[in-house]
Amino acid sequence: MTQHAENYSSELQMAESLMQADPQTVRHAFHKMDKEALLAFAENMINTPLDDDSQAVFDALLGAFDQCLERERPQQIKEWIESGKEVRDFVPPHDPLKNRLQEAVEAFKAKREEQRKQAIAERLENLKLKQSILGQIQALAAHEETEGSLGEMRELMRQWKEIRHIPHEHQEELYAAYKLAVDQFYDNHSIYMELKDLDREKNLETKIDLIKRTEALKEESSIRKAMVGLNKIHEEWKNTGPVRKEISEEIWSRFKSASDGVLQIKKAQQASIDAERQVNLQQKMLLVEKAETALAALPSSPREWSQVSKQVDAWMEEWKTIGPVPAEQNEEIWKRFQTARNGFYTERKQFFKQLDSAREENLIAKLKLCVEAESMQDSEDFQKTADALQALQDKWKAIGPVPEEHNEGIWNRFRAAFDNFYTRRKQWMSERKEQESGAVQLKEAVLVKLEALKTESDISKMFGELKGLQKEWNEAGFVSGKRFHSLNNKYRALCDELFGKYRETAQNQRRAQMKTNIDKLVQGPNADSRMNAEERKIRDRIAKIKEEILTIENNKSFFALAKNADAVLKQFDDKIEQLKQQMAKASEEARMLRDARSQHAS
Repeated sequence: MTQHAENYSSELQMAESLMQADPQTVRHAFHKMDKEALLAFAENMINTPLDDDSQAVFDALLGAFDQCLERERPQQIKEWIESGKEVRDFVPPHDPLKNRLQEAVEAFKAKREEQRKQAIAERLENLKLKQSILGQIQALAAHEETEGSLGEMRELMRQWKEIRHIPHEHQEELYAAYKLAVDQFYDNHSIYMELKDLDREKNLETKIDLIKRTEALKEESSIRKAMVGLNKIHEEWKNTGPVRKEISEEIWSRFKSASDGVLQIKKAQQASIDAERQVNLQQKMLLVEKAETALAALPSSPREWSQVSKQVDAWMEEWKTIGPVPAEQNEEIWKRFQTARNGFYTERKQFFKQLDSAREENLIAKLKLCVEAESMQDSEDFQKTADALQALQDKWKAIGPVPEEHNEGIWNRFRAAFDNFYTRRKQWMSERKEQESGAVQLKEAVLVKLEALKTESDISKMFGELKGLQKEWNEAGFVSGKRFHSLNNKYRALCDELFGKYRETAQNQRRAQMKTNIDKLVQGPNADSRMNAEERKIRDRIAKIKEEILTIENNKSFFALAKNADAVLKQFDDKIEQLKQQMAKASEEARMLRDARSQHAS
């Protein structure tokens, strides 16, 4: 015997043992079974009588088999890739067990249909038999008693009890007619009293035994077995003849009380099971919502896909540990969960398929960046090139991953261009630092001279020397870093102070010159007409300046969206500022002219 055959034989033995277990226990056991064991169980079911739970058990078996296939899928995909094939072309391998399971499914359906037809035919045949026996009992009850009447009645009642199920719609009517005929036979016929009493005593013993068996059902842990047993006992009670009238009510009350007790206990057990299944339903509903949320908010990176995939697998494992849910919701909630999981894995497959394509595009883009970086690595414009290389690095980071086999090589090529440039730049900065030490001394000497120039009273001489010192500053050489900012801030502050002093003096001189010109107008001939003419000139000049400002403001709107708009707009703003200064000077001239006229008139 081969090893496979021995294993399959053990699977059959396990399947036969499980067939005797409670259906819920069987369904729980499916999650721990492999495909061979599940197939053995399915084939064994076909060879055993089916009951009301068989369909649910078989459906659970099919679901467990599908889960086994899903657990095998990652390894199959891995072997597919290792064989050199593309993951996007993956096709699950042929599984002969799956074909055998499909054959078992078809055989199961055929057997269910056959059993259903047989059950209908059997119940109809049983109905005919019981109707025939009832006719005989009715005839026996209607005729006068003979010595063999009681024996005949007992035989007919035995035959009646041996006949099992009949169509449900005929049960009550047929039993009522049977009970009426039996009661009529025992009550209306005069038979030997001692035989009649003996028969009713035997019926009493039978019914007492039925009561005891009913009481024992309270201890039965399986609700299904308890209810099947109770129905069977009730069927036997109906088929047992009457007892003495004086104890008939008492014995019936005891039987009904025992039956009610069983029903109450089993209802309580069922309520507990229903409550537990509701809790299970809530737990599984939570997993469904998590799975549907994962499908609605899909990851955007391979790492996130890996993390979420592990979580989805963990939810499947958690699902297996949760017990059954209410039967009417079992299929629906499982379909929702399975649909969400299948949808997630379909999206994951599509993502990585697109990712492979995107990584090829990223490779092309990064090759272009390598070419750009290599074209800059020998540049002598170190500051501008450093900024350009930083921009390339930012683009590199934004592009995304490339195929794994090219990742290290293309990165080393890109970094090699950077390393070459920055090595040269470091050497250049070292040389420039030596040059800066002399430039610092020269610039500090210029600052000392600027400080001394603040005491110069001759504005023209001060302005001339200031221009010379600016030239010295610019020719002193380059200074960088914090030292540059410190020296430059002092330099700008001193220059601003000296130029401010010069502008203030120049402005006072201009005002003095303007006052001299206005005084000449006032003191000369035709002062009023000459002042009016001068004022008109000033107003015309102000109007032209305002018109020019307005024109520039309108032109700004046309250039706002143009390329290099910031530089053009700055030129416009600088021009407007100059015109406003000219307008301020003209306005001041007009004010001084008006003041002089007022003084002349007084």
